[in-house]
Amino acid sequence: MAKIVVAHPERKAQRALLRLVGGCPWPVEVVGDVDALVKAVDATTIAIVDGGLARATPGLHERAAHAWIAVPGEGLAPADPEGLDALLIAGWHHVIAHPMPLLADELVATVQKLIRRDVFGLERYLTWGAEIRSYTIEDTRARETAVNLLAKDIVGVGLPDRISSMVSVIADELIANAVYGAPIDDQGMRFRASEPRDTSRKLVDREVITVRWATDARFLAIEVRDRWGSIDPLVIGRKLAAGKQASAHSEGGMGLPLAYACCNQLVIGVAPTQLTEVIALLDVRHKPTELARAASFHSFVGGFKA
Repeated sequence: MAKIVVAHPERKAQRALLRLVGGCPWPVEVVGDVDALVKAVDATTIAIVDGGLARATPGLHERAAHAWIAVPGEGLAPADPEGLDALLIAGWHHVIAHPMPLLADELVATVQKLIRRDVFGLERYLTWGAEIRSYTIEDTRARETAVNLLAKDIVGVGLPDRISSMVSVIADELIANAVYGAPIDDQGMRFRASEPRDTSRKLVDREVITVRWATDARFLAIEVRDRWGSIDPLVIGRKLAAGKQASAHSEGGMGLPLAYACCNQLVIGVAPTQLTEVIALLDVRHKPTELARAASFHSFVGGFKA
């Protein structure tokens, strides 16, 4: 039977995590160590694991499970960037960097997406009623126009210039990645990767890019979709951690690492050969110094129905 298993050595953290996921439609089991975790997990399980236990147990996430989620360690304090990078390099698909209250928002959204197998759309991260604005990019030169319009709209809803500036960087990089990095030919080559960025070219059919954004006064979410579904989330996660040394012509280019460095949570959804969706979330309630120094990362693979 499908279930959620929470593995954390601290009783206080166990209780906190249980409260977060206890209302889910799957039963929840709480354990305190890796041995008990391994015994409890099977292919239908969502495993929520203390980051320290996760790092201390190489290959843990490679065991059969519905999903593995690493959460902050001791006392539910923020994850340290080095530990988070180590998990991404090891191949974890879900790594949460932030303590409460962000932990609650992220963990509940992630678990619900996994349970319901409904993994696309920025709506999953915002409260009901948040107005979603959308832009369609049908020419390579429209990228700059869309970014400027987005920045103006964000200031218009009352968010500070700091947020608008961060969003401009994130949107510009994600759009560029979708326009130039996502297209592949029959041999899997990224044939647009070396194309000049200052020329105009019409985007037709699956080349058309969709940008959406919304805010609910907790988070601001920016979503960029392409119709290629060509990204490998495992490769991207490792490149985000490895520095920021990714080549501009490698998979994902520099767009995703830079966007990741500017946001509080980066979410990738892929329907292979159909769709890639990248969502960057910024917390607009707290000062940057009050948040974890690294961003959370999540990747989902699923089917998509237009």
